[in-house]
Amino acid sequence: MSKASAWVMKVDETLYASVSQMELVHIINSPYAINIPKSPEYCQNLIIWNENILPVVDLSQLLINVDSSTIHDVVAVIIYKDSNNNIQYGGISLSCSPDLEHVENSQICDLPENMTALQAISLSCFVSKDGYEVPILDLNKLFSRKYSEDFIRQHC
Repeated sequence: MSKASAWVMKVDETLYASVSQMELVHIINSPYAINIPKSPEYCQNLIIWNENILPVVDLSQLLINVDSSTIHDVVAVIIYKDSNNNIQYGGISLSCSPDLEHVENSQICDLPENMTALQAISLSCFVSKDGYEVPILDLNKLFSRKYSEDFIRQHC
């Protein structure tokens, strides 16, 4: 049986998401965030990390429209390749530090049907060791400007 390592990230009390072990590069506790007026509600904050300006995505705002005008306690710094194959960084707001979990094929499950936005930014889903459905994020889509514009047109 093959295993893969994934960071299980608690976004809020009911929402979890994951990225591969190699995609999460740093955890920032109590980050200093810069609010960007007139930006999409799910991406209103920026942080500076290693001289990089990172957009911080609030998945609870994006997916279930939970009002969270401030950044969470933790930001996961994510690395991914954009559509031009360039390395990029972004942040994801979390309610607490993520846990590393070793995932097997037997843990695969369907993505929640009632969350079309989640399906649009996820590659797959698995059941965590604690019994939560945990979507595996497609980081290129999550941080893509094209996805953001398409999402706003479809859902707002």
